[in-house]
Amino acid sequence: MQTPNSPKTYIKSEPTITRNTSIASLLTPPSSTPTTKTTQVATPTVTPLSPNNSSYYTPHLTKPQFNSILVNCSINLMKILYQQPIEENNLSLFIIEILKRSKTSIQTLQLTCFYLTKLIKQRQDVTISPKKLFLGLIIISSKFNQDYNYSFKSWLKICGLTDTSTQVIKELEFTCLKMLKFELNLNGTKYENWCNLLLIFGYDFIKCHLIDLNDFTKIMWETNSEVIEGKLNKWSQFFVEFNFDNLNIVEIKFDKYFLNQINNKIFIVKDEEPKLLKRTRIEEDVGLKRQKVN
Repeated sequence: MQTPNSPKTYIKSEPTITRNTSIASLLTPPSSTPTTKTTQVATPTVTPLSPNNSSYYTPHLTKPQFNSILVNCSINLMKILYQQPIEENNLSLFIIEILKRSKTSIQTLQLTCFYLTKLIKQRQDVTISPKKLFLGLIIISSKFNQDYNYSFKSWLKICGLTDTSTQVIKELEFTCLKMLKFELNLNGTKYENWCNLLLIFGYDFIKCHLIDLNDFTKIMWETNSEVIEGKLNKWSQFFVEFNFDNLNIVEIKFDKYFLNQINNKIFIVKDEEPKLLKRTRIEEDVGLKRQKVN
């Protein structure tokens, strides 16, 4: 979609006043009327960042960290949706491999997470496996988000299936469409607010974010199962009660949330290691020693 260009400003050039510069004129005091020149200075246009860019939210997130948060979002949303233990490592590897093979865009993954939250709000009993659900939603999101998409045969190759499974992919897509009640629209302000909300959700599962004076950043994920379970329950209740139409009205900004987390989970470090990081490393070392003993 093209955006309207800002109107150009035309400046009418004034005539330049010239003088004869002979030797005599050099000895003569300058006239009180200065030589005038008009120059047009081109004003550079700055393209605003999109919510599919990590720098849109904060300069302290690298692209790999941003991608990792979004992948973790999809896994945690699956946990909330299924309300039962899932093979997290296996699912994570599947999601990463599908995203890599299909070259899925950030915007498509954000849209997929939006569809997952819609299913959470509907409190549906999902009968298909987490892997099949994610694949079906990625296919739908890609078709909604892009003009040019993979054919069903291409998706089969991405998944490593045979050509005889085309009907299975078609049925999977239709099943997911029915679960979403064919309501797929997400754009404009609603999309922007959703992306900010999604990153807040993903960032909530980060235990510590370290930023040094050279702007090097390091993220440490929460590993305490009880803490993670509590957060999942909290967000489950939030998404069930949340009115998604409010995304058109209420402005949600991740940068405000980010600032509120400074000295809580975000630490600006200099030379010495913060106490939280030291304590975490000690706990990890103790855990490794216990595993070796056992």
